[in-house]
Amino acid sequence: MKIVKVNNPKEGFEICKTLIYQHLTQSSVLFLSGGSTPKALYQLLAKEKKLKAGAVAMVDERYGEKFYIDSNELMIKNTQLLSALDELNIKFYPILQNKGLEDTAKDYDETVRYLFNHFQKSMAILGVGTDGHTAGIPAIEKISDAILNDKTSLVSFYNANKTVYKKRITLSFAALRQFDKIIVLAFGKEKQIALKRMFEEGFVTKVPARFLMKELSKVTVLITDQSVYFR
Repeated sequence: MKIVKVNNPKEGFEICKTLIYQHLTQSSVLFLSGGSTPKALYQLLAKEKKLKAGAVAMVDERYGEKFYIDSNELMIKNTQLLSALDELNIKFYPILQNKGLEDTAKDYDETVRYLFNHFQKSMAILGVGTDGHTAGIPAIEKISDAILNDKTSLVSFYNANKTVYKKRITLSFAALRQFDKIIVLAFGKEKQIALKRMFEEGFVTKVPARFLMKELSKVTVLITDQSVYFR
């Protein structure tokens, strides 16, 4: 895994932006994660309007009505990136369609298969949660184990309403294996422990971000303002 140490998130977003511009073409698809970390990156891409891609899609989504207050799609929309994509004539593929949880996941699985088959290259922007989760794959062993053992589904869904994850739809481990390039953003002292656990030996089901190190290190770039220690 290539690790890029930066002084602050702003520097990290600039490096990430440059990598995106360098690697993406009209024959590429870009997948975007939700959460608070990448918001400034999306604002930057929206402002510059230099993105070249055949399509943009989503890594994960908090399930609910389309554009409901906690949805990742609404967050991306509020950065003005969706408007910029429209101006650039780049099609955006959302997850939520006001359908049931299972049907939504099934439909998005078909979409993801189309995108991987149609475009020559693919890139994903991921984060690492303070508990070690990545994408929408939770640090809940029973759920992450089921996702890990499902070798065919590119999109997974689950109901963990009694936890902070609640209902989610996410790219699966099988989908993450398909990417040509993955950029992981991890900023702030609160991510230090998660990064330490990510690089430790142990079960992927306990710390899903370990999957990036164990199986996808050759295609993954970690951009962080934290020191990363190896055992």
